[in-house]
Amino acid sequence: MPVISLNRADLLSLVGKELTFSELEDLLTSMKCELESSNDVEIIVEVTSDRPDLFSAEGMSRAIRNYLGIGSFYSFKKHPGSPIELIVSESVDTVRPLIVASAVRGVSLTEEALRQLMQLQEKLHNTYGSNRRKASIGVYDLDKISPPLFYEARLPEKIRFMPLEHHSELSGREVLELTPKGKEYGDIISKSPLYPLLVDSNGKVLSMPPIINSEDARVSVATKNLLIDVTGLDMRSVGICLNIMTTSALERGGSLQCVEVKCKDKVLRTPIFADSFQDLDLKRAKEISGLDLTISEIDSLLKRMGYETEALENGAIRAKIPPYRVDILHEVDLIEDVMMAYGLNRVQPLFPRVHTIGKPLEGNRLRARIRDLMIGMGFIEVATYVLSSRDLMVNRPMLNERPLVEVVNPVSSEYAVLRDMLLPKLLGFMSANAHVEYPQKIFEYGSVVIVENGSPKMANHLGAVTSDARVSFEEIQAAAFSLFKNLSKDVELKRKSSSLFIEGRVASINVDGMEIGILGEIHPQILVNFGLYNPAVAMEVNVSKLMNLESLFRG
Repeated sequence: MPVISLNRADLLSLVGKELTFSELEDLLTSMKCELESSNDVEIIVEVTSDRPDLFSAEGMSRAIRNYLGIGSFYSFKKHPGSPIELIVSESVDTVRPLIVASAVRGVSLTEEALRQLMQLQEKLHNTYGSNRRKASIGVYDLDKISPPLFYEARLPEKIRFMPLEHHSELSGREVLELTPKGKEYGDIISKSPLYPLLVDSNGKVLSMPPIINSEDARVSVATKNLLIDVTGLDMRSVGICLNIMTTSALERGGSLQCVEVKCKDKVLRTPIFADSFQDLDLKRAKEISGLDLTISEIDSLLKRMGYETEALENGAIRAKIPPYRVDILHEVDLIEDVMMAYGLNRVQPLFPRVHTIGKPLEGNRLRARIRDLMIGMGFIEVATYVLSSRDLMVNRPMLNERPLVEVVNPVSSEYAVLRDMLLPKLLGFMSANAHVEYPQKIFEYGSVVIVENGSPKMANHLGAVTSDARVSFEEIQAAAFSLFKNLSKDVELKRKSSSLFIEGRVASINVDGMEIGILGEIHPQILVNFGLYNPAVAMEVNVSKLMNLESLFRG
């Protein structure tokens, strides 16, 4: 979960009330946060990841005010001026098509306020932004900008601006090669022929999303008017990040000015603070929470969590959800907030009516044993995504075109299909870690989706790869024999052909007359395709087939 740093004096100033360490700890615990450490100056808090509005002092203080009953339902001042115009070029469609923005005028910033703003930005990048891939945030001094704004994509060599913390202009490609942020996040856009760019009406570069902002629009304590933009690939993530950044900035004073985003086929006024409601049934609340509360008590508790409420004729309560509460998806979320406001420590524990004794499922017991055996043989466990690119699953392993389950409208070509085997993903993992010392021995126990007779079917597979300057068929064979011997199963290897392996150095794995996997030496061309320069041996086993064998791992 995200860990944030708060200045105690700044937090209490925003709360508007002096609190002791004990009181502050109780309040944070009541909001699903955990106080990790504190002193007279700094407070370190672990925040639940579903509450991004608490990733900074602004949101934390707002929640505390509501909980103490000294706050009210969220409101903000609207700037009287017309919206700022932001024109989106079609050139960004193939690289980073989405952008939303807002302006906050009349803010009061201190060094600590700036630190909180940057902390919030980075925490959102790392969570809802998926390390800037799905969404990335830019914050600028609006007084240094001349609207209207333009979001477009250009050839890297046609881009020149001074990145943050630099004192000379760089081209787009130099930004990726020479700046720390470019080296860290450059792979997001480096393969695109065009790089995204946000500029003003004078041609001044504000940022090259999702990498870095321009020095020309740097925010400082002297800044009075902020421009916030979010670019990305997923509209929900982009909208969440903008709403959280905007509502947090407004906690420092000032008024909201909207931005009118003009695309080819539509005009969008952002941020979108649309009214959102969730109904809560009294009977349902009692059943789930176990608390015998009246409508008026529930109404009071919801107000302490920042909701504006309305009683309905059917005895239910309708809660208006603030724009920063992106975690409210169901009635159960409101019930959770009711219990938090009531006090989780006040809820009396009850023994279950039925006495049962739990035990692990057969599949989980087998998985645990296989993992222990692989680790005992010196393999390191890794976890990769079930979603994959078609190139990784078909082209780089040189496997013949075969049916894969495809994702409709994927946000990225990197997540376009569901994997049907583990070895391509493991080789991709090794490719990303080719600089790490050898030998490398990794394995994964995970789900795959196989197409059989035109229908998808889930299965659990075990994949393992060993790479070093000197590895051979015998090494992976020994690992397979050791694994199955400890599972009390005899293994038979039979000659097999596969483009993934070297001909004559590959075999099928058979147990009780059933083929359940394959092992061998990886083909040199495959190694080249993945950028690997050491030989590698590998095996993959369909553990679901193994589970169907009688008398396996009983007792």
